[in-house]
Amino acid sequence: MTISGPINGPTNNYIKHTSYANQANPATTNIQARTARQAEETKTDSIDLSEKTLDLQKISQAMETEPADRQQKISHIKQQVTANQYTVDALQVAENMIGAILNEPV
Repeated sequence: MTISGPINGPTNNYIKHTSYANQANPATTNIQARTARQAEETKTDSIDLSEKTLDLQKISQAMETEPADRQQKISHIKQQVTANQYTVDALQVAENMIGAILNEPV
């Protein structure tokens, strides 16, 4: 089987054009590589938190740290209990319970 036709005919030009288009253009490749490097260099991680989230974080951190006088108060109450000197104010306990139920601070 033989194919005849002009060597520089439309088929041959198409093949030449296609093979040239598939070749990498060095200028474009350099620009793309430089742009990719710059994008990698300037990437940083960041996060923006709402005010409510920041407040919750502060509350959480405050709850994790125990006040200095709390430990002292606990040890004082323990000493009173072991010496049978600790008394409970029933009226104060009742007021606090009712206030907690009604969500009203006393």
